[in-house]
Amino acid sequence: MLRSKPLCAEVPSQRSGAIRRALTLSSGWTMTTRSQSPRRRTPEPARTVTQNLISQRRPSAEPRTMPRVNSTAPPVKILNTVPQRPSAHLTLRDSSPPGSFPPPDDLHQSCRHPVRTWGNGSFGAHLRNMTLASGRLRVPQDGRYYLYAQVYFRYPSPSSESDQSGASHQLVQCIYKKTSYRRPIPLLKGVGTKCWAPDAEYALHSVYQGGLFELRAGDEVFVAVSSPTMVHAEESASYFGAFRLDV
Repeated sequence: MLRSKPLCAEVPSQRSGAIRRALTLSSGWTMTTRSQSPRRRTPEPARTVTQNLISQRRPSAEPRTMPRVNSTAPPVKILNTVPQRPSAHLTLRDSSPPGSFPPPDDLHQSCRHPVRTWGNGSFGAHLRNMTLASGRLRVPQDGRYYLYAQVYFRYPSPSSESDQSGASHQLVQCIYKKTSYRRPIPLLKGVGTKCWAPDAEYALHSVYQGGLFELRAGDEVFVAVSSPTMVHAEESASYFGAFRLDV
C-alpha cells in the first residue's frame, strides 16, 4: 500500500514560499530558482508634476523674430467720409452793362436790379455743395444758413451842375429768397444815403449786410441793387456768400 505524505511536511515549504514573497516585495530583490542568481529590479522613471511644468515652460528651439517695420513706407491716409457743408463765397466779375437785363416786375421798386455776374474763379472764392445759375445760389439741404453780401458803389462824376443836382445818392442793396411762391421774399435790406457838397469828389461807398435764416432744399437766394450802373466790380470789395450752420 502507498502511504500519503503527512500534512506537517508541507507546512515548512508553504511558510518558506510566503517568506520569499515578502522579502521580494520589501527589498526589491527577485528570488529565482537555484540555477539563477538573484537580481535587483530596475524601477521605471516616473514623471512628476514639477517635471511636466518645467518641460511645458521650456522655450522652443526656434528663435522668435520681431515683425519688420518698413520705415520708408508712406503713412496710411485716413479718408474723411464726412460730407462737406454747403458753402459759397462769390466775387463780382464785372458790372452788368446798362439795359442788358431788364428789371423784373416782382421785386421792390427801390431794389429791383439783380446782380447776375457772380463767380468763384478769384482767389479765396469757392462753391461747395451748392449750385450757381444766373447769379442765384441754390440751397441743397434744409438747415440754417448764414447769408452775407457787400456791394461797392462808385459815384459817377457829374458832367454838369444839372447832372449833379439831379443825381440820386440813395444806394440800396437787398438779399432775396426765391421759393415756390410767385414773388421773391426779401430777407435783408441795406440803404446808404450820402449828401455831397457841390465841390465834393465822388468816391466809393459800401453797403454790407448779413443774417441767419432757415432755408429749405431748393430755395434760391440772390442779391439785388437800386443802381446797377454804379456797382463797382472788384473782387475784394463786392462779394456774396452763404454757408450752413449746425445749430
